[in-house]
Amino acid sequence: MKVLLNKKKREPKPPEFIILNEKCQVFCGLRGGYPIFSDDLNEAKPLINDSQFKTVQQGTFYKLEKEFIK
Repeated sequence: MKVLLNKKKREPKPPEFIILNEKCQVFCGLRGGYPIFSDDLNEAKPLINDSQFKTVQQGTFYKLEKEFIK
């Protein structure tokens, strides 16, 4: 665990992204260990780690794409 003594030297937050499948549906979570996708963009679950993307990719046959958000 790192102790932060100087707030100016804080590590930058990694960029968040959402996952889209080939049907332009967004990843919104897991159900029963399998990824679920929704047509509603507001249900998208933002992710920050590439290993999360790989986990979702292993659970589906769809081609997936990352879209970075601000």
